Amino acid sequence: MPATLALDPAGRAGGGPPCAPARGDELVLDDPQQWASFGRPLKPRADHTGDPSPLWESQFLIEGMHCAACSFNVEAALSGLHGVEQVHVDAARQRLRLRWRPNDTRPSAWLDAVRRAGYGLVPATVSQQTALQRRESRLALWRWLVAGLCMMQVMMYAYPAYTAQPGELAADSAQLLRWASWVLCLPVLLFSSGPFLRGALRDLRSGRMGMDLPVALGIAITFGVSSVATFDPAGPLGQEVYFDSLTMFVFFLLSGRLLEARLRERSA
Repeated sequence: MPATLALDPAGRAGGGPPCAPARGDELVLDDPQQWASFGRPLKPRADHTGDPSPLWESQFLIEGMHCAACSFNVEAALSGLHGVEQVHVDAARQRLRLRWRPNDTRPSAWLDAVRRAGYGLVPATVSQQTALQRRESRLALWRWLVAGLCMMQVMMYAYPAYTAQPGELAADSAQLLRWASWVLCLPVLLFSSGPFLRGALRDLRSGRMGMDLPVALGIAITFGVSSVATFDPAGPLGQEVYFDSLTMFVFFLLSGRLLEARLRERSA
């Protein structure tokens, strides 16, 4: 059975209420026999009481990280844990390196703290890193493709409204094009925009202002106003339809992130 350690909500060992239950894979990492697969022991040193305490250095890959602000969030989530001596996040390589004392904490405490911050940790082995990069690259490519295909179709539906002279485009035809654009915006909003919306929600929960929050607000406001205009074309917002701008905005943002991820992988 994996060796576990009772921790309080602050990550301290010993008495007090236990922390949130860890998942099975996290408990496996609490087994001292597993530590050598993602870390190494360091030379013991004396703590403030004068007694030597063992010290380990471990490395993890960070899931769900895509900007420099994410590195600050991960460091903040781990720096306050008892038994964690040093935390360093490499934003370019999406890697976490931390030094910790086995007498005071266990890996499941870090994984739980990082998960509450909205990220995930995977032991930094070659196979895990390759699998994580392949999975994230494939998902990012799918988001980019969906946004691009929907953007081209929505732009085609918006073109008559931009070029038609007064009276050339019937009201029923214009409304049908709006509804078609609204339907095509749904996968862009629910799938392609997922990283921005989740990042904004994570920032709100942690009380921080990140890059995803203004992006998510822009996406939500644009879609909301355009939806009101589509459902109520005779209302005060009946002419405010920006589905083409919304899909184009998401597509170019994803293009930048995809290019950044490829350059980061090459640099790493």
